[in-house]
This record gives sequence, structure tokens and C-alpha cells, in this order.
Amino acid sequence: MIDMTPNRLSESLQRFSGILTGSEIRQITKIQEEPLPTGVRINLLKANPQAAINALADRYGWQVKPVPFCPNAWSIETAESPPGRTIEHRMGAFYLQDAASMVPVSLLDLNQPRPIILDMAASPGGKTTHLMDRTLDQGLILANDASRGRIPALRAVLTTWGGINLAVTNFPGESFGDWFPETFDAVLLDAPCSMENLRPTPNHPLRKTTQAERMRLQDRQVQLLISGIKALKTGGQIIYATCSLAPEEDEAVIDRVLKDYSGAFVIEDLSSQLPFKVPGLTAFGGETFNPTLVHALRLWPHLTGMSGFFCARLQKINPIPHSPVLPPSRDFSRTDLRPASQHNQNQIFDLLKTDFGIEMWEISEALQVELYTRHDRLFLIPKAYLDNFINLPYENIGMELGQWISQELQPSHAFISRFGGQFSRGIIKIHAEQVEQWIAGRDIRNPETRLTPQGQYLLVVDQAGRNLGLGKLLPKRLRNMLPRTAI
Repeated sequence: MIDMTPNRLSESLQRFSGILTGSEIRQITKIQEEPLPTGVRINLLKANPQAAINALADRYGWQVKPVPFCPNAWSIETAESPPGRTIEHRMGAFYLQDAASMVPVSLLDLNQPRPIILDMAASPGGKTTHLMDRTLDQGLILANDASRGRIPALRAVLTTWGGINLAVTNFPGESFGDWFPETFDAVLLDAPCSMENLRPTPNHPLRKTTQAERMRLQDRQVQLLISGIKALKTGGQIIYATCSLAPEEDEAVIDRVLKDYSGAFVIEDLSSQLPFKVPGLTAFGGETFNPTLVHALRLWPHLTGMSGFFCARLQKINPIPHSPVLPPSRDFSRTDLRPASQHNQNQIFDLLKTDFGIEMWEISEALQVELYTRHDRLFLIPKAYLDNFINLPYENIGMELGQWISQELQPSHAFISRFGGQFSRGIIKIHAEQVEQWIAGRDIRNPETRLTPQGQYLLVVDQAGRNLGLGKLLPKRLRNMLPRTAI
């Protein structure tokens, strides 16, 4: 039980006494005594999910259960050591996420090739990484967040995950609809909310909210949803989600937009896609909502065993009016990014093939990315961004491949983490007793290798083949190139 929860939970539950029975309220109260299982979603850009979860469960003593609506996710029922303090987590092999937070992206229908997706309120980035899983890093994800203070955490999460076809932006989400009408194949709006989820955790304790706050949030959520629908192509899908069960922030928001833009979109019936029956509300607090809101998903914690969550998938069937407004613009040349010459690209890609056995020509073509330079640094940049948003200012874009200094390539940690599993050479294996010191950031003295130390960069793995990051082989030591971040 979390400190200070009972009174606040009781206050919240009183608001729902008209739609929850006394028995259900008691069930929600009782479930607070049960620890919320940790959800783990395997990074599909880096590993086979079943093989990865089997290895993790064996190595760390996890007891896991599949998340039924997300094929690359499991709930960790018990663990002998904290999952967040493993080298695999540090390398972006998996993301820790409450299963309820996996619902929104799981419900998107992403069948079109190379979709262009807007994540309107992306930080801290968990759902953005899920979008990367769903698209296998094809197309483009514009990961936006209006809060400048939340951008560094978002950038860090996405860099660790290893996506390339993405750009991070810092703008009010309310503006995208008029800046880029009928542009995106899919939109995710995980809207800022009161977090009244009725299943608090130490990281997200239940906080006292007022009706005035909920209505202020509703006004913003309505504007964000309208913007998202405008930005969406006709025929596309937008997911509206909150980690709040307050109807004012959920059904009431969609109902307001339905009234203002009748005939613009429909709420799709998703009842068959989840293993529990959790329909949306059609009335609350004396207010009646559009009857199709029954198709929304209201994830009550006592019915799902997860945190409380709300989610609806809307399909746009007609355009809605917008006010043409030019988006912010920055000449791309001001970023100092320049396309690599064909000679330089051949030189870099040939070197990667020679040193690591990886075919970057094939990868760049499959992912539709281009090699750019900024002084001595090399970047993989999404073609879809260059084609559609080249002058839109960004906070982060693509992936840094590495640095080119004195005809020598030092691969980036992000590149090694993402593509190390595809290397066929340039690999050094360390002994089991050396792994702990390597993870702690220390060099390996006198490593056993048949290679002649020449200051070459190598992928470091253990006896099980785990990707342990980049090392530099020097006489009498293997220099540790892991980023200096504690785990």
C-alpha cells in the first residue's frame, strides 16, 4: 500500500459511485494491496522477442506472463534483481512499461508501408519506442512535446532505443493541425491529464484533483484532439488516450469534439481486440455522451489488473476546416548537416563492412535513410523528414553513426547498440568474471584476443553473446567506451 493513498483513493472513488457498484469499489480498494506487475516490452529493432525474454528470464530469475494484446511484451511477476538495473536495459534491449500504457499503440492499425506518424505529447518516450516497434523503424515518427524541460529525457530514451526514422520537436501540439493539415497517416495523442488512474504507484502517486483542474485540462485536451484530427489524413486513425479515468478528460473530451465536428470521424469498436470487456461511458454526472462512446475503452484496474487507463481509436472520415498557418521554419543548411559525398559514403560503408561485416548499403536502402555529415560527425537522417519537413526546426533527428577523425571511424554507442547484433566480425568476447567490471565502466586489463592491438574499435560481448557496447583495443587493455551513465 502506498502512503497517503487510502483517503485520496476514497475521495476519487466517491465520484464514481453512480457507475460503479459497492462491490466494484471494494475491489478497486483491495487491489491497491497487490503490487502492480512490471511490464517489459522487448525492442523489436534489436532482438527476437521470444528468444530475448527467455534469456532474460533465465539470467535474472524472472517469472513472466505474456501481455495478451502486445506480442512482444510480458509482465514480470517476480524478479530476483531489479530489471531496470541490468545491462540489457541500459543498452535499450527492452523498455519497462505498465501494461496499460501498451494498449494505445497496440490498437493502431499500421498496415500501410512507411507511415508518417505524429506523436503529439511524446515524453518520456515509452509509447514512441512502441511506435518504432510497430513500424520496425520504417516511415517517420515526429515525436513532439510542448514542454522544453521534458525534451532531454525524451531524446535520451529514443537514442537508447535505437530508432533512426524519427525527429524530436518542441512545439505546442495544438498548432500541428493548422501547420500540417491532412499530413499524417496516424496520430497518437497521449494527452496531458490529471493521472486519476485509481491504481497509484510510487512513481505516480494519487494526487488530489479538483473539478476546476479537470475542466481546465479538458479544454486543452479538446484543442489537442481537434489539432490531431486536422493533421490526420482522411482515412487515417488517431488514438486518444489518458492515464486518467476522470470522464471529464476522457469521454467528455471526445463528445465535445464530436458535437463540434459531426461527421468528421467515428469511434471504432475495439472490444474484440482486448481480453476483457471495458466499454466507455455514455453518461456521467448528469451529462449524456454520444452513444458511440461505448466503443471507447475504460480500463478499470479491478477488471484488468493494470493501472487505470482510457483509450479510444478514431477514424477520420471527412476533412475538417483549418486555418492555414505557416509552421516555424529554419533553413536546413543552418543545422550544418551536409549530405555525404558518394565517395565519402562509399568509404564509410566499405569500412564498416571490412571492420564489422555489416552491409550499410542494404540497411540504408531498407530504412530509407541518408548519410549526412556535420564537421567530423556522421549521421543517418530519415529521407521522409527531408522530403516532408526539411525546414521544420527539430531538437534531435535520426541517429549519430559515429565520428570520422584522421581517416578513422569511431562508431557511436547508439549505432553499436542498434546494429551490433548484425556484426559478423570486429567482435571481442570477455570472460564471465570480467562482465561486472565492464558494466561498471572499468577497462579490461590484458584482454585475451588473437587480434593485434592497434587502437581499433570492437563490439564487446560476453560468453552468451550479449551486446556490451563499444571497446577500443589498446596494448594491454580494452578501453571501456560505454557512456558514463550509472545503471
